[in-house]
Amino acid sequence: MATTQTYILSNESTQIFKRQQDNLPEHVKVNVYFDNQGPGHPDTGYYLDNPRRQHTPIEFIKANGTYYWVRLHFRQNQWETNQSGIYNGPDTSWWIISDPQHPNHSIFQQEASVPLTIAAVTTALQQLPTRPNTPDHPTTMEGQQEGINVATGQIQQEAQRINVITNTSNGTLKGNPPFIFDGDRNKTTKFLLSWDLWFAVNRNNNTMKKPYSRIVAMLSYMDGTCVDAWKGEQLLKLNKAMDDGAQETDEDLWTDYLERFQNAFVNQNH
Repeated sequence: MATTQTYILSNESTQIFKRQQDNLPEHVKVNVYFDNQGPGHPDTGYYLDNPRRQHTPIEFIKANGTYYWVRLHFRQNQWETNQSGIYNGPDTSWWIISDPQHPNHSIFQQEASVPLTIAAVTTALQQLPTRPNTPDHPTTMEGQQEGINVATGQIQQEAQRINVITNTSNGTLKGNPPFIFDGDRNKTTKFLLSWDLWFAVNRNNNTMKKPYSRIVAMLSYMDGTCVDAWKGEQLLKLNKAMDDGAQETDEDLWTDYLERFQNAFVNQNH
């Protein structure tokens, strides 16, 4: 079982308590290994080797309503991290929620009981109304409605492209997709949980494996005057990154996007 400690990650440093025993499933660790220096020793814990740095201290934590691997730094006799420390590289993995040890396994069993394909989701998304720039439906970023509408159309087109890919390669996405997020910060944690449940069910699907299509998929489940401008801005950032040479498989795309999402919608008062 993982530690029950829950954290809030922000731009500020947060103290992290390292595990003193190797108690994570192998599918979560992948290439992460445990270095046992003895009970209570500050260096006891999980580490990761990669081309950039060897023996990097790392920990798997629950923060902001979901689970992350995070890089650690030792300062003033304690281990710390922040949002920039979130690590989602190919040599680590998520905690598969179908694992009975997962704290939300019982929720997963309920959520995954009704299958829904991405084709049905795409059809529903295409039927969503486009909110006009009127006094009744103001945008949150003046002067950008045209760009937002274009970006929304691009999202829908990308969702169609993803549908074609999944139907011809790894099969359709399964389980219950997340609800439509309208930007209400009181719903952020629930939205992230529903997303993580859906991701866990489909983690081996090509759509979820590629950070680019993963981001587009999440953006497809955001709609409302509080998120339209932000959603359009994210797609523009994503396309710019691709124009600048980023690859669809670059995990930094997802890490950077998720950090921006948390900065925009995590309610720090909860």
